[in-house]
Amino acid sequence: MPLQFEPRFGQAAEAYDTYRPEYPAGVFEFILAHVPPDQRHLAMDLGAGTGRATRNLGDHFSKVIAVEPDPRMAEKIRGLGPHVVVRIATAEDCRQPPGSVDLILIANALHWMDPPLVMKNVARWLRPGGILALIDPPFPRTPDQIRRIVRQEFHERWESFRDPRLGKAGNRRERIWQKLIVSTPGLSLIEEKTVASIIPLTPAEFVGFWQSTSYGGAYARSLDDPASYWQELESRFRGAWPQEKIPVDFSPAVLLAKKE
Repeated sequence: MPLQFEPRFGQAAEAYDTYRPEYPAGVFEFILAHVPPDQRHLAMDLGAGTGRATRNLGDHFSKVIAVEPDPRMAEKIRGLGPHVVVRIATAEDCRQPPGSVDLILIANALHWMDPPLVMKNVARWLRPGGILALIDPPFPRTPDQIRRIVRQEFHERWESFRDPRLGKAGNRRERIWQKLIVSTPGLSLIEEKTVASIIPLTPAEFVGFWQSTSYGGAYARSLDDPASYWQELESRFRGAWPQEKIPVDFSPAVLLAKKE
């Protein structure tokens, strides 16, 4: 039975859209190398959020369907052009004709879904030879001075608000997704790659990233004065890192599968 959708990010849609890092260009170069130009008719972005990946796909496909169940997140996608269609639906409940899609992308969202059910949908919707791309960013890696602060906040404050489906902080999910792809009839794993992405963020921007997480945002909303909490955390980052910007490693893993 499909999981009941529970909105987690809509209240932080502005922070999500502002502070979540863009995926590096190398991610889409890697993906598109497996989708010939004459086969770029229709792409789907499942769990599209505020459209981080949708924007990139829109530059290369005649039509992009952004599937996002939270209306407040999906509102950020509207206006990207007539070739971008927004569907307010879960990836489990979405309907799409079989064999109609050239590329299906799921970026940092599969863990929120019912993965086996979504993989069945993916295998049904892709045309023969069509590509599935999974993008999985890591728990952000930072210099030790900052990492110690984040670890303290996580264990003392955020962890109890973290959904178990996110897994243990710091663990990568690629091995789980590999097994899922291999076990899905009609799909075969073809290639994987980690794309380097180290982004310099000001302490305020790094605080904004944590505001955009499901657990950081939920913790802050449990407080009487969330703004003061985030200001204090920003001050601690500034005190621990004397330079203007903190180098944050968001290097995502990309897994590609093909419809047989």
